[in-house]
Amino acid sequence: MPQPSRTNRHAIVAATIDLLDEVGLEKVSLHAIAARLGVKQPALYHHFDSKTALMAAVAEEVLDRHHTDRLPNVGEAWDAFVIRNARSLRRAMLSVRDGARLISSAGSRVPKPSNAIAQVELLERDGFDGGTAVLALIAVSRYTIGAALEEQASRSNPSLSDSADSLDGTDDRAARFAEILRDVATAGTAQEFELGLSALVRGLDDHRKKREGNAS
Repeated sequence: MPQPSRTNRHAIVAATIDLLDEVGLEKVSLHAIAARLGVKQPALYHHFDSKTALMAAVAEEVLDRHHTDRLPNVGEAWDAFVIRNARSLRRAMLSVRDGARLISSAGSRVPKPSNAIAQVELLERDGFDGGTAVLALIAVSRYTIGAALEEQASRSNPSLSDSADSLDGTDDRAARFAEILRDVATAGTAQEFELGLSALVRGLDDHRKKREGNAS
């Protein structure tokens, strides 16, 4: 007998994302997903042979929905694309609760071949050798994932503002440091991410320029 529509792959993945947003990654279970859909847990196995397979599909769906800047535009400079791509990946991970943990643990470690080829070819066109292009893209991806992991984890930890408040009433140096912390907290996590991303891209550009200089 055909399974009811509420247990098709799309419905299961969508229900899992909604559940993830509500309870967090650690509390997502096949039992909870089945209960949310109003079916018995074995019904899920008609579409996914394990929780690992389901979470991989969930990670792919989150990326498909929100990581929309995976390909370079015609004539786009390598650094403009790398920055745009990293912002897109960050946006996808922050779109759902524990999204960075989901992507880092269940997402594909390699881009789709067509995307990867286009990305590497762009960097090669702008002066990177193939191997360094791959390593550069990996470095930016790992920085972006790490920054998102830290950002989502820190939401349950004391904030910079809390740290600043703990310094009130101490000496002048501590008071000045507290003011700096409050300024950083006000600027927000997006500025933290952008500063690190900019520094990483500048470092990659220095490497590219040295290679071009050696080749000339």
